[in-house]
Amino acid sequence: MLPEGTGQEELRRLAEELERNPGSARAHLRLGTMLQKARQGGEAERHLRRAVELDPDLYEAWVNLGGVLFARWDFAGSAEISRKAVACRPTAVQAHYNLGLACLYMGQAAEVVDCFRRVVELDPENAGGHYYLAAGLNSLGKVAAAKLSLLKSESLGFHPEPELIRAIDDALRKEGGEGVLTMEIGDGPEAGKGSPPRRSSITLNQENTDAHVHIRK
Repeated sequence: MLPEGTGQEELRRLAEELERNPGSARAHLRLGTMLQKARQGGEAERHLRRAVELDPDLYEAWVNLGGVLFARWDFAGSAEISRKAVACRPTAVQAHYNLGLACLYMGQAAEVVDCFRRVVELDPENAGGHYYLAAGLNSLGKVAAAKLSLLKSESLGFHPEPELIRAIDDALRKEGGEGVLTMEIGDGPEAGKGSPPRRSSITLNQENTDAHVHIRK
């Protein structure tokens, strides 16, 4: 299960606790989180789902479950679970961030903007939040606002992809052009507790917000 030296004793203790008390949502959460860190996605998902069945108000289980699904490229599933995390704790930055990234991968530009606008409202110094807000705004053709968000993300230490910088600058020069966004997304800012293991290229267009994801092995 876990690699040697990474919490084997804790794993045994949690397994024994679950044997004594299989109805402990917190024990399922802790075990699921450990398995998630060990990249045991299937087992992690099973325990985290059991945790939220036992305690629907257990925010940490919802947000970690969303991260597990995101890391397995189940973006629709991650978005669904992340919405439950948001409902459980509306002021949790991580829940909105996770939901925004899942929507980004599905090409839902308006939802991306809504999520990351909420992220930066709750945490004005969140560099990744400003960056992904810029991506969403650009894809909707709001390039001036996108440029401001991009500059803010850079001022906070985020290193934007050159493709997004060029896309926004080109769109600003075009006066009514398409404003196409092409950007690379990899293992950058954390998406909950997991992120896809490979890089991908996402293309969004202000008129057609379908995403085209090209996976690089």
